[in-house]
Amino acid sequence: MVGSRPAGPAGGVLVGVRAGALVFTAWVNDLLLGIAVAGIIAGLVVCMVWTVPEWHRFGVGMLVGAVVAAAACFAVFYAGG
Repeated sequence: MVGSRPAGPAGGVLVGVRAGALVFTAWVNDLLLGIAVAGIIAGLVVCMVWTVPEWHRFGVGMLVGAVVAAAACFAVFYAGG
């Protein structure tokens, strides 16, 4: 939309949490699929952080959300929960 601003860090964190959970789910079901999904999400984060200056805060939020969510899922899964 004309005149609209890019999404902020809160939106990035929400998308990142969903992306991190998706990486975990793919990784548990099939290692190669998990690597592929992680690569796609990493590419999205790189695009948001380094190539689109207006979306920098969204990209950083997405990176933080994805890393935290994936780490939490892996920790719970491998701790036996």
